[in-house]
Amino acid sequence: MVEFATLAQWRRQHADERDQSIRAYLQRHRAAPLLRNLSRAADRLLRKAWEANLLPERAALVAVGGYGREELYPHSDIDLLILLDDELPDHEEARFEPLIGLLWDLGLHVGHSVRRLSECLSEADGDVTIQTNLLESRFLAGNLPLFVRYRERYAAHLDPLRFFEAKSLEQRNRHGRFADRALMLEPNIKESPGGLRDMQTVGWVCRAAGL
Repeated sequence: MVEFATLAQWRRQHADERDQSIRAYLQRHRAAPLLRNLSRAADRLLRKAWEANLLPERAALVAVGGYGREELYPHSDIDLLILLDDELPDHEEARFEPLIGLLWDLGLHVGHSVRRLSECLSEADGDVTIQTNLLESRFLAGNLPLFVRYRERYAAHLDPLRFFEAKSLEQRNRHGRFADRALMLEPNIKESPGGLRDMQTVGWVCRAAGL
């Protein structure tokens, strides 16, 4: 259990780091350093929170999605995977609940999932959104060998051609929903054709192909 004074100190430190990064952005207007620095500030706080809890050794904390690629926007959720070894006893899973509560107490807006290694692979096989989310996994804390094993097995399961076809279909469906938005006063710059999501899709497909 983290004492209230320690919790308050961690929150202040994290807020100061974020404010410093945002002030630097307002002076230079360079987005990449801002997103990277916000990600690293979150990394430091998350590692403190993980280490403050007596958690099972057969587990790892993993950054995924945009946060996994170190593109954390000021108001983005922090996407996390709590990765469990398949051999971890079922009753041990309850030990992670206080961690999630602590993260919210620290003011972090987290989106998290708790999955065993085999579940990550099976769910990714059946859902391209999950597969994409896990594509940009980054180790934060816990059992590093477990994370390495997870990355190796994920890479072995990933079919670049099948991934490309799934992302192409996803893109066509999305364009169908937003194609007539070009003349709107407030177009969706993320989802509309030519928007941020299209740029990210290029990156995902290249990464899946090993480029």
